[in-house]
Amino acid sequence: MATKKKEEIKEETEDVEDVLTDDRVEVFIPRAGANEDPNFFVSVNGVNYLLPRGKKSKVPAHIAYEIERARKAEEDAAQVAEEMLEASR
Repeated sequence: MATKKKEEIKEETEDVEDVLTDDRVEVFIPRAGANEDPNFFVSVNGVNYLLPRGKKSKVPAHIAYEIERARKAEEDAAQVAEEMLEASR
């Protein structure tokens, strides 16, 4: 039966904590409407995140980048749709 010394376990725990907090960025996902999911789903390279809406969450920097990129894409799509609607009148 393998046993570990307390110091070894403590070192491993500190290593894991360093990895988890290394490049985390705080993001805020606004609340959704009453009929929408209270969580925001993000998946990058097979790693999934389910973030609560209306609260701040810490995520890796590349996840924060993807959240911002998706928000910007939605804004751009809405703007193009509005321009097309105006052009059709």
